[in-house]
Amino acid sequence: MAAARSSDPRVSRTQSAVRASARSLFEAEGAAALTHQRIAQHSGVGRATVYRHWPETIDLLSEALQTIDEPLLRPGRGPLRAWLRRELTRLAMNLAEPTAKQFLAAIITSADTDPRIASLRDDLMRRTVDTLASMLDRVGGSETAECDPELLLTQLVGPLIVQVSIMRNPVDRGFIDRVIDSTLEGRVAAKRPT
Repeated sequence: MAAARSSDPRVSRTQSAVRASARSLFEAEGAAALTHQRIAQHSGVGRATVYRHWPETIDLLSEALQTIDEPLLRPGRGPLRAWLRRELTRLAMNLAEPTAKQFLAAIITSADTDPRIASLRDDLMRRTVDTLASMLDRVGGSETAECDPELLLTQLVGPLIVQVSIMRNPVDRGFIDRVIDSTLEGRVAAKRPT
């Protein structure tokens, strides 16, 4: 069971130190670094105290993942394509960072076996789909009529993950524009009568 927030200043400081260490170690070395011993050494908190508040290793992973709350897409303004270009460019840069790679790997490997990690994944996806749906509703028009935000998210973000995280290739504006164009044009073409 993960540590609950406490009003005792000593407990709060201890929990803060452990959370900061969990995030730091996770960012630097990934989920494998999140052991009770490593967290205790890194945070200066006794190992028994770490075990008391985070009895299992998965509790430490859940704690580290909770500190990383970067949405895939942020709400914005402007024309749909310009907003998508800004957000996908930001996302591609984030995906190139070690923390994002560690986050993706941890979510993929742990969400099926731990309900807390699954809940974090589901919340991230819900917020991202809601952001995209809100933007589609706001801009309206033929490009967005009857778009399924979940499918659209998959078509927009999937190529970035493959390009950056799997193929280890850089993503430039031309690549992002091609992804946006093919996704949005494919949506319009799919709705045309045959």
